Amino acid sequence: MSGLINICAYGNDSESETDECEISAFTELKRSRLPVPDLTNVPAVLTDQHFDDPQLHRGRKRTFPHVRGNWPTFVYVKYPDEESLLLLANKLKTLLDVKDSHICDDFHLSLTKTLVLSYHTITPFTQSLKETFSDIESFYLGFNSIEIYCNEEKTRTFIALKVDYFSNKSLSGIVRKIDGVLEEFRLEKFYDDPSFHISLLWINGDEKEKLEAIIENSNNVFSQEVGKIIKSIVINKVNCKSGNKYFQYLLQ
Repeated sequence: MSGLINICAYGNDSESETDECEISAFTELKRSRLPVPDLTNVPAVLTDQHFDDPQLHRGRKRTFPHVRGNWPTFVYVKYPDEESLLLLANKLKTLLDVKDSHICDDFHLSLTKTLVLSYHTITPFTQSLKETFSDIESFYLGFNSIEIYCNEEKTRTFIALKVDYFSNKSLSGIVRKIDGVLEEFRLEKFYDDPSFHISLLWINGDEKEKLEAIIENSNNVFSQEVGKIIKSIVINKVNCKSGNKYFQYLLQ
């Protein structure tokens, strides 16, 4: 634009005519601009939208929707001898002979419900857990029965190992301390009367009554299998998973 103005100024010394040239230059520049494209028919893409296909997860459905920025989080105990749990799971799968039963991908004993944290609360939350576990003693984890559970949404049924009396007592004490941390962060506490267990097999839908009838009819067989394969083991660590982050806390 400045180049056009200079050309006009050299052609005439009159100030008024120079102003007219400036106006002409602006007009010419305005006319040379490209037209604004019409985007009315271009589909919008929502970058935060997430589609969950149950067919990719053997029919499993999310219990709460995926939201960007939310980190699903839970605190749990791992039974150290996973090979024994896998052996028992395969035995139960054969004994039950239930169509479309699946071995669980991850064997763990939950100490919280699945919580939702924002990214900036992960560090203070896990630090509070670390302080809480610093004075908790190790304990023996043992099991005494096979139990059937169904999730709150009634979308899946689980065949699980239920802990024995002494393990239940130790775990209840730990949960009370974790609940104190949850209250601090205004998160939902664990169940009032939790039934501590490790899920071994799962089935889509609510099949609790059907499976309980099978277990009751073959209770002695299942009890023998549990006694032969699963032994009490010392637990000296507790774990926390938040999204793709893992934290581990050693007990006394």
